[in-house]
Amino acid sequence: MWGKFAESQGAEVMHFWNTKCPEDSHTHAPANSQTCGGRPREPSQRYARRLARALALAAAVAAASGSEPAWRAGLLPSLSPFNALLAAAAGAGALFMLGALASALVCMFFPRAFCRWLCPAGTCQDALSFFVKRRKWIGRVPQIGVWLVCVGLGAALAGYPLFGWLDPLVLFNTAFSRVGADSGVWTRLAVAGLPALMVLALLAPGLWCGRLCPLGALQDLLRLPARAWAASKQSGGNVGALIGRRAFIGLGLGAGYRLALNPARADKKSVLVRPPSRVDSSRFTRLCVRCGACARACPAGIIRFGGAEGGWQGILAPVLRFDNGFCEPSCTACGQACPSGAIPRFTARDKYRRPLGLAVVNHDLCLLTDSRECGTCVASCPYGALDLDWDPVEMISSVTVDAKACTGCGCCEYVCPAEPKAILVEGIVAAAPQPRSREKKEEIVGKETCMCVSICMGSSSKENRTK
Repeated sequence: MWGKFAESQGAEVMHFWNTKCPEDSHTHAPANSQTCGGRPREPSQRYARRLARALALAAAVAAASGSEPAWRAGLLPSLSPFNALLAAAAGAGALFMLGALASALVCMFFPRAFCRWLCPAGTCQDALSFFVKRRKWIGRVPQIGVWLVCVGLGAALAGYPLFGWLDPLVLFNTAFSRVGADSGVWTRLAVAGLPALMVLALLAPGLWCGRLCPLGALQDLLRLPARAWAASKQSGGNVGALIGRRAFIGLGLGAGYRLALNPARADKKSVLVRPPSRVDSSRFTRLCVRCGACARACPAGIIRFGGAEGGWQGILAPVLRFDNGFCEPSCTACGQACPSGAIPRFTARDKYRRPLGLAVVNHDLCLLTDSRECGTCVASCPYGALDLDWDPVEMISSVTVDAKACTGCGCCEYVCPAEPKAILVEGIVAAAPQPRSREKKEEIVGKETCMCVSICMGSSSKENRTK
C-alpha cells in the first residue's frame, strides 16, 4: 500500500525505501552506480558517505564499549529519535533527548539521513551483505516499521511505550554488555539482538532496514510534511490521508493494549529489586528499552538483565543482584547512563526517595540462631536500619529491620556470611516515596565514611568462621 502511494506521487516525492543506493541495503529497486534516488551522484559523494559511515561506526563502538564516564554507556541509544519520541509521549523526557532532536531535525529535510550516514547497525548489515543477491520478494513485504511506530506511540501516550527495544541503536548498544562465565541465559539473549540482525542481513538483505526498522520508518514519517508539500504542487493529492488512517489505527491499538491487557496487573506480585527509580515497577519495565547502559555503567556490577520472574512484561528489564556487591549510597551512575528516563537522573541526597526494597531476615538460617557470634549485617548497614534484639527467654540475639530506615541497598545481603544467605532484599510493590529529614540525610553521609571499615570487618569475620 505504501509503495503504491509513493509511486502515485511521482519521482520527486518517491519514498526512500523504494530507491536503491550503491552500498545500501535499505531499499530494493535496481542499483545504479551513477544515481541515487533519481539524482546524479558523484564518486566523491560516495566516498564521503563511506568515510562518514566508517567514522560513525568507530565512534559508536567506542561509545558502546565504554562505561566511564557513566553517561557514555547510554550515549548511543540517546541519539535515537524513536526512543526519544516514546519517552516524551510517556512523560519521561529529559536533556538526553537533545541529541535525538538534532537527528530528527536533519531527517526532516534529508531522506533517511541517519540511515544513510550514521546508523552503525545499518553499516554492519550493508558491509556483511555487500555481495549477497537481493531478494525480490522483500519489496512485497508490508511496511511493518510504520505500524511499530504508531502502535508504540499509542501505547506510550497511555503511559506504557512499546518496541523501544527494537531500535537498532539499542540493539547495537546491548551487544556490548558484559558477558562472563556467570552470565545467565537472559544476559546472553539480550546481547544476541545485533548478531540476529547480521544473520537477517545475510538471509534477506534490506528486509530490516527497508521494512521492519522502527527508527527508519520514523525518519520517513518525519519527511511527510515535505513530501506532502511537493505532492500538492504536482498533483494536488492528499498525501496524509493514508498515513493518517494508519496512524489513527496504530495509536488506537497501542492505547487499547494498555487498557485491555493492563500490564501493571502481572507485576503486582513481583518481589524483584529494580534500580533506583521514581516510578513503580510496572511503569519502569515499560520505559526501559533494555539497552544495558545501566548494567555497564554500574561500578559494583549488581545490575543484571532480568528474566520472567516478574511477568512477561519484565523480561530483560534490569534487576539488582547483590552476590558481588551492593548499591553504594553515593553512586549515581545508572541515572546518568539511562537514555529512556526509566531511571531518572538523581543525586545521592534524593536517591532513596523510593526505596529499592526491604531487607527480610530468615532467622532459621541466621548464625545467631545457632548461638554463633555474628552481627556482620548490623555493623555494615550504612543507614542504621538493622539492630540486635536480645531474647532473655531463648538467650539469643536476633536481627531486626527498621522498615522506615531500610533503603534496600543490599549491603546486608552482600556481607552476610551464612550460606544460603540469611538476609535478603525483596522488592516493595507500589512503595510510596519516603522523604527523609535533613538530619537523617546528614547521618547517612557521615556513616558512608566508615562503611568500608565495617565491610572489611565483616569480611574478616566471614573468613574466620569459614576456618
